[in-house]
Amino acid sequence: MADVEALIQELDDRMRLDCRRLSQWRVVHRTTGLLYTVVLIFVPAVLAVGFTSSETVLGKVLLLTAAVVGGLNVTFKPYLHSQSRRAAVNTMRRLRDEFRAEVVGTGDGDLLAVYRKYSTTYATIFEQRGGELVDGRLSVEEPPPKSAELPVKAGEVPT
Repeated sequence: MADVEALIQELDDRMRLDCRRLSQWRVVHRTTGLLYTVVLIFVPAVLAVGFTSSETVLGKVLLLTAAVVGGLNVTFKPYLHSQSRRAAVNTMRRLRDEFRAEVVGTGDGDLLAVYRKYSTTYATIFEQRGGELVDGRLSVEEPPPKSAELPVKAGEVPT
């Protein structure tokens, strides 16, 4: 029984740590996205109003900063302004709450079955979330685009 309780505690600790990390990364990404947006609004305004000229060293630094930040913002915008990050945090919190409630509700019953059920669900969610990352997407071969399929002749029904 002590082994099962150790498994239950370990899974609960993993879920808690995952929730905390997801929340921290969400704050990092939101802060970075906000900073990029402020820079992209502020730099052109400073140059347009004439606080500095684009011919000065400061002006050139501001233009270079705007170009770099703009490129980073466009490249990572799906990750910086992602609604899926909030959904991932909520999914993990809900899964952990359900797991803890079922452990308490089971009492001395079949805790091993509860552990197996939720560890499998947690692993599936964790793997799915990993596939959404940049590295995960690069390693997956995408299916060919629809235009690469054979054209349908007039009068034929596509299958």
